[in-house]
Amino acid sequence: MMYLVILFASPIYFIVRKKWGAFVLNSILYFLALATILFFGIGVFFWLLAVGHAGWHLRTELMQEQARMMAQEMAKEMRLNKS
Repeated sequence: MMYLVILFASPIYFIVRKKWGAFVLNSILYFLALATILFFGIGVFFWLLAVGHAGWHLRTELMQEQARMMAQEMAKEMRLNKS
């Protein structure tokens, strides 16, 4: 679901995550994309930057969550092996 939000309205992704600085940056990129879409496809470049920014952030969050889960599982396993 978040991938669709990122693809079609990337600033909304940052509102949902309450990342206000990233929201401002992404909104600027998204606005530039919408404003310049008619000028020789320059808007596509800005849109790709906005989507890439949001996608990079989502991917980072997913990796951090996975690392946190792995660390918890390893800690649980170490406690069981200690006993």
